[in-house]
Amino acid sequence: MSDDDEHSDHSFAEVDGMSHTMDESWPNYSPSNLPSVEATPAVSRQPSVAPLIASVEPSHTSPSLISDMAQALVEEDEDGLALEHIESFNLLCAGESGLGKSTFLRNIFAHVDPTKLHEMRRRVAEQSNGLVSLEDAIRRNEQESRQCDDTRSLQLREEKAALKVKRDEARAALERLRQARREQEQAVSALRAEIYTLDLALKALREQRDAEEDDGVASRLGHEVIVLQGELKGLQQQLAAELRRSNLDKEEDETAGGAEGGGHSSKQTTEVTARLIKEMPLFDGSRSGLDVSLIDTPGYGDLLVDTADNSSADKVVSEVESRISAHLRKVKASRANMPLDDEKKYWNELVHLCLFFISPHRMKRADVDLMKRLHALVPLVVVVAKSDTMTTAEALWFKERVRQQLKDERIATFTFQPRMIKEVEALHISQAGSGFQPLYGGSDGSLPWAVMGAEDSRREYIWGTAMTNEPRHSELPALRDLLLRQGGWQQLKREASLKADEEGARRAKMNHQRQSWSPSKALALPRSVVLTAGLALLLALTLALSARGAYPLARGEGSCRASLLEQRHLSAAQAERLTQLEDTHEMLAQERLASTSLRQQVGELKASVREALQAKAALQREADELQKQASMLEERVSVLKISAQEKQAKVKEMEAKGNKCNPFGW
Repeated sequence: MSDDDEHSDHSFAEVDGMSHTMDESWPNYSPSNLPSVEATPAVSRQPSVAPLIASVEPSHTSPSLISDMAQALVEEDEDGLALEHIESFNLLCAGESGLGKSTFLRNIFAHVDPTKLHEMRRRVAEQSNGLVSLEDAIRRNEQESRQCDDTRSLQLREEKAALKVKRDEARAALERLRQARREQEQAVSALRAEIYTLDLALKALREQRDAEEDDGVASRLGHEVIVLQGELKGLQQQLAAELRRSNLDKEEDETAGGAEGGGHSSKQTTEVTARLIKEMPLFDGSRSGLDVSLIDTPGYGDLLVDTADNSSADKVVSEVESRISAHLRKVKASRANMPLDDEKKYWNELVHLCLFFISPHRMKRADVDLMKRLHALVPLVVVVAKSDTMTTAEALWFKERVRQQLKDERIATFTFQPRMIKEVEALHISQAGSGFQPLYGGSDGSLPWAVMGAEDSRREYIWGTAMTNEPRHSELPALRDLLLRQGGWQQLKREASLKADEEGARRAKMNHQRQSWSPSKALALPRSVVLTAGLALLLALTLALSARGAYPLARGEGSCRASLLEQRHLSAAQAERLTQLEDTHEMLAQERLASTSLRQQVGELKASVREALQAKAALQREADELQKQASMLEERVSVLKISAQEKQAKVKEMEAKGNKCNPFGW
């Protein structure tokens, strides 16, 4: 990488107007754009295309070598960000309103979301790879033309001419991209240098203003400081635009309201929305990447957003279920040159991870109810939001309490592999230095994750600053490294596919039961018997109506026969309708029986709980009574001890008096 790129992270401190450094115990981090763990130079400087050996004369070139020009192209564009393998990954955030889900989505992948400069370098690398391929095709064409007959050689000559035209066009396009990249890098470097110089001048001018004793001169210097500060802010905004994150940064109209105060506007999420980070590398220097879809959902519990007719929880479940349905219905691949099985494996639209946000200090019944609807459909990871509002002891106690509550409610949550967690812990310990001993996920990896989010990746307090990317302050870096660096996203995709298959099997079983169910089977009677009974009932009704004059029978033999035929036709239609009504009635009866059984089970459980509570209260009363008796016994023993001591004292006193009265022992 270039020197400018190596120091790109530090520019964010200047953009945000926060040039002070972090604690020395966690070095090499900037305020707003922090990798979870700094990549080693050996990894971060890996070229996009592996360096190849320069070729010699064409007549002595082996098939595994490329030309000098191709080698030069590779060396010049070795800082490109071309990715060899890309898959999809879909992350959904759900939970109560006001817990910072949208802010968290902006923080979790901010350090790997490509900037404008990164995308420009990637295009250069892709174009360079294409030019290398054309050069290799021309070389192979020349090699074959020396080994074939004259007819084939003539055809190859024509093909080579066309390849050279494409090569020249690709070379010109590559040169244009390189020029644009150089101009972009120079502009960024110039802005950084100007901001640095202006910042030093502003500090010096402030010191001069504060040291000036003349009020008039100090006032003039103060005005100059304000003007210079405005210029510095303008340059910082220009640099922020050049280094803008292409996917996660909000649009200008969204941040305009909070720009004056240096903050961001908090636009509330009212519908399910998705934002795509295209070709995001797993970490700095990785050759694999993801097309990440960040799915934001409206929070429940808000009077303006979550209503009876517009339930936020229903929207979350509907989003997950609709993606499962689309995945199960897909029978034809939509991506070119990819089989259906590979597309379903690498590019499916399932929700691969649901981060469920709960409030700090307490978990509500609405949280449990929604998790019960989701945990069988999608891998679920519980996240404690705004963890900077809890002390270390409070966070540990609350995590354990949440884990026990989830266990009691039989809610299955996703846990990362222990090997992954241990490697991330070792990585963070090596970065943070001595004194930092994390235990992510607890002893078995099932504890919730305590995270915090902020628009500028930091939150200022009177007592100090809490950093979203500081492992001592938040478990967001651990969660991010488990997902990306350790390959947790692959484990999650497998888990999501398994849950989708289980849901598909459950739906198929329910459909089969509905289609195969009938009242004759439910009553264990032949269908002919049920139809005969229905016809007999209809005939009885018809005769009753005829007796009342609705269908007079004395109309002659011909009219009577016609009436009977019409009645038989009506009886068949009515019998079919009766069968449908019986089916519906039987289904309702089964649902009522199931509901009654569930109520009975709930009643039995409640009775068991009441009995357990009563037994506990009785035991507590017995324990209190025993405690009282023990206290009384202790008091009695103390009184007896005192009495015995007094008697011993009296005996000694009497013996002493006796010795005085009879000194000779008579």
